Amino acid sequence: RSEIMKKKDYLEKLLEAGSFIMFTALVLNVTFQVLTRNIFTSFSVVWTEEASRFLFIYSIVFAAPLAMKHREYVNVDILISMLPEGAKRAFNIFINAISTILFMLVAVKGIDFARIGIGQSSATMAIPMSLMYASIGITSLFIAIYGIYNFIDYIRSTRRSSDES
Repeated sequence: RSEIMKKKDYLEKLLEAGSFIMFTALVLNVTFQVLTRNIFTSFSVVWTEEASRFLFIYSIVFAAPLAMKHREYVNVDILISMLPEGAKRAFNIFINAISTILFMLVAVKGIDFARIGIGQSSATMAIPMSLMYASIGITSLFIAIYGIYNFIDYIRSTRRSSDES
């Protein structure tokens, strides 16, 4: 296996672990929130709503790139299925290239957006808002990385299928 594939597998494991941890923490946090509001009413916890929002955001940060890796984003299969095989491949390459460029741009602009949060903190947990705003750039960067891998894979598979013909 190539060095790039090993790094890609490492990134996938990292994203899977991050997604699992964030989502598990989200479920536990919401459960705790429900229990304190409905059963232990004398015990007031104000930070759980904010924590839920942040955990949800970072669950998506870790999970969205995996959707790109596995090509699980929504598309219009009805239109694509009507195209001949060569046109399908060309269309997939085009869409993948455009998506990757878009996510690369968003990743760069996400840095600027994260800078907006410097010096600000969340209301109840005092978490730096730049960390929350950085989520846009982080997830876009990881999606772009998988977009590049998918683009290379589309090109290679197109070459293989044309060599076999």
